[in-house]
Amino acid sequence: MATMREVAQHAGVSISTVSHVLNGTRFVSEDLEVRVRGAIEELCYQPDRRAQSLRRGRSETIAVIVSDIGNTFFASLFRGIEDRLMDAGYRVLLTNTGEDASAEVRSIAMMQEQRVEGFIVAPTSKGDTNLRALVDLDVPLVVVDRPVDLPVDQVFSDNEQGSYDAVTHLIDLGHRCIGTIVELEGIRTFDDRLRGWRRALEDHGIEIEERWIAQAGLEIEGAAAAMGRLRSRAPEMSAIFSSNNIMTLGVLRSLREGGQRYPHDLSIVGFDDPPWASSIYPGLTSVAQSPFEIGDKAAELLIRRLDGSDHAPEQVCLDCELILRESSIEFQK
Repeated sequence: MATMREVAQHAGVSISTVSHVLNGTRFVSEDLEVRVRGAIEELCYQPDRRAQSLRRGRSETIAVIVSDIGNTFFASLFRGIEDRLMDAGYRVLLTNTGEDASAEVRSIAMMQEQRVEGFIVAPTSKGDTNLRALVDLDVPLVVVDRPVDLPVDQVFSDNEQGSYDAVTHLIDLGHRCIGTIVELEGIRTFDDRLRGWRRALEDHGIEIEERWIAQAGLEIEGAAAAMGRLRSRAPEMSAIFSSNNIMTLGVLRSLREGGQRYPHDLSIVGFDDPPWASSIYPGLTSVAQSPFEIGDKAAELLIRRLDGSDHAPEQVCLDCELILRESSIEFQK
């Protein structure tokens, strides 16, 4: 790899002239700039951004902390973050917590050791506590997907309304016993989705039975086991509302292993609309979020903070859309 010294020698100028051309720190004549730019192109010179950042006292690096990048929702969200930040000249460091609050604390500490300039975080159930130190230190921070009770910029979906619309759709199809599988308690996202499920049933005069609710862990296997428990204690259940794409995969696995079919044995509506939802058959009726847009907006807000904006913290709530496919049909008596 060519060095700045070699560029200067090739162009017949001083090293400081090359530096001024690259950084725009001083006027350089058009003739000299053309020679320097030509030498850079011929030698395929790449500036050492890390060294430049250190000289400026900035890392130009952003930390992104999510629960599981293997989840297609977070993969798309991260893409939205990364595209916007890289366009603005920032590097991005990514880490996963696995919904482990202690891992979240370690990730924050590790990123601070890397002297990152800001954070974008999808917090765990202890996010209010774990992120407080960043707020107290006035570190630029944007929270995504899971709202927290902190004075910071936040971007998330209207989870309660999305769930309400999904369950109302099933009720309109004649279903009255509608189960749900929720992933975690204490995370506002899932609490809101459960709240939407409850509100839809209550608004339509359906008495809720707690046995219609099953809780699962983070993995497909746990969701499948939760679905099995739900079918056992509520055999009259004719429809299921699953709270995210991992839970939906667990539902599908449980039905397959039990020799049952959807939508004839059970109508399904899932929260999240991953690519496979429209590729499988029957296609999955889904509540579609906008993860790429969430990430893009979060990065935009963080860049504004890094540029010195002192605007009041914003809470950006994006609408969801119910996508109708073949997995939800009229109740069959």
